Amino acid sequence: MNRLVLLAAVLASLAACTDPSAVSPRRPSAQVVSAPNPADAIDLGTLGGNSTTPRALNNGGQVVGTSVAADGQAHPFVWERGTMRQLPLLPGMRPGFPFPEIGGDAQAISNTGLVAGLSYNRYDARMVLWDSTGVHDLAAPTVYGLPISRFARVIRITDEGNILATVILHSGPPPTSYPVLWQGGIPQRLPALYAWDQRYTAAAMNSRGQVIGAAASAYGYEGDRYRHPVLWTDGAIQDLGVLRAGGDTPYCYDPIYHPDGFCSDGTATDISERGDVVGYVSDTTHLARPFLWRDGQLGDLGVLPGMNAYAIASNERGQVAGYGGGRLASFEGGEGFVWQDGQAQLLGSLGGGGTVVVAMNQRGEIAGSSLTAAGERHAFIWSDGVMTDLGLGPLGGAASIAIAVNARGDVLGASGTPPYPRSPDLSATSPSRGILWPRH
Repeated sequence: MNRLVLLAAVLASLAACTDPSAVSPRRPSAQVVSAPNPADAIDLGTLGGNSTTPRALNNGGQVVGTSVAADGQAHPFVWERGTMRQLPLLPGMRPGFPFPEIGGDAQAISNTGLVAGLSYNRYDARMVLWDSTGVHDLAAPTVYGLPISRFARVIRITDEGNILATVILHSGPPPTSYPVLWQGGIPQRLPALYAWDQRYTAAAMNSRGQVIGAAASAYGYEGDRYRHPVLWTDGAIQDLGVLRAGGDTPYCYDPIYHPDGFCSDGTATDISERGDVVGYVSDTTHLARPFLWRDGQLGDLGVLPGMNAYAIASNERGQVAGYGGGRLASFEGGEGFVWQDGQAQLLGSLGGGGTVVVAMNQRGEIAGSSLTAAGERHAFIWSDGVMTDLGLGPLGGAASIAIAVNARGDVLGASGTPPYPRSPDLSATSPSRGILWPRH
C-alpha cells in the first residue's frame, strides 16, 4: 500500500498534534475538480469468467488479485502491460466431493515481482509465495492443527521476500487471528499484549521490519474487548497507548490491568521508515480520533474536532492522510484531509461530499472515492489541491473505488454495481472489474 505523513521538526509537530487548538483545518480555497477521461482507464479483464477483484499494485505497474476463470472458480493472477496471467495453485490441494471448490487469491506484490497470497480448497487454505520457479507453501504456523481460512490476508511482501500476514483460522465464531512475519523464509508468530487474546491483527510494515496493528488490552462490559494500537519491533510488542482528553470515561471491567476504569478502542494503520505510526483510537468522549505516535508520544492530530476521524496513510515527507465525518462518521458526509506540521487541509469532494481516503504515495498524491453531484461514487486522485474524477471505467457500472496508488501516481481500483450504490465498499459486489488508471 502507498501512504502519506510530512516530517516536521519533532517538538513543533508534537505540540501541534497534542493540542487540537493549534490545528486550523482549511477548506481548499481554489480547488479544481478535473473531468474524467474514459480513454485513460484500463480494464484489467478476467481469466475467462465475469469478475475480477484486484488486490495490490507495485511501482512498476504490475497488479495482482483474484479473477473468475471459465470454470467458474476464482484463481490468482498477475497482470502486466495488458496481459493477465493465471498463477498456479499448490499441487495436492484438490477439490473434494461434493464440494468442488478450489482456487486462490494473489494479495501482495513486491517491486521485484514476488507475489504472496492464498491457495485454497473447500476445507483449507495455504499461504503461498509465487516466484520465478513456481508456487511454494509458506507453512504458516497454526493452532491445534486448525485449518487456515480463506479470509487470511497477506499484507506486504518486500523486495527481499520478507512477508507480513494476518493468519485467520477456522475456529469461530469469532475466528482466531494473529500476525505472522516471515524473514529469510522462517515464520514467526508475533505475540499479543496478553496471552488470552486470540484475535489480534497486523496492518502494515516498514522496510526495517517494524510491524503495526491492533491487539486487545482489556475486557469490557459483557465481554467486549478493547483494542489498542500496537508496534512490534524485533518480535517484541509495545502498546502505543490511547487518548485521554475529554469528558466521561467508557466503562471497563478490568481491575488488574486497568484499575482506573479507562478503556479505549483503536488500531494503527500505517508506519513510516522512521518509525512514526498513524491510526485512530476512541477518546473519552467516545469519538474515533486520528493520531500520530512519534518518539514514544501519542497525540490527536486535531483534525475535524468533535467528529469521528481516521488517519489512514503516511509518507516520508511527514504528511498524514485520512477522512472523517459527523458523530456517526457517515461515509455520505465524509471529509478527506491531509495533515502536515500541525496544519490540515480538507480535500473537498467530487460535488456530493462523502470523500473516503484509502492510500497516499511519497509525493503526497492521495487516492480514494467521493460522491459526485449526481450521487454516484467515483474513484479520485488528489494532488496539490486538485481532485481528479477517475470516472467509472471503460465498461461503466454504478460505482468505482480506488484501492492503491503507486510511487509514480498510477491508481488501482475497481468498478461494479454494489447493493448500496453510494457505499465506498465493493468487496461484496459481483460481478466487479479491476481498473488501472495510469498516470499521464
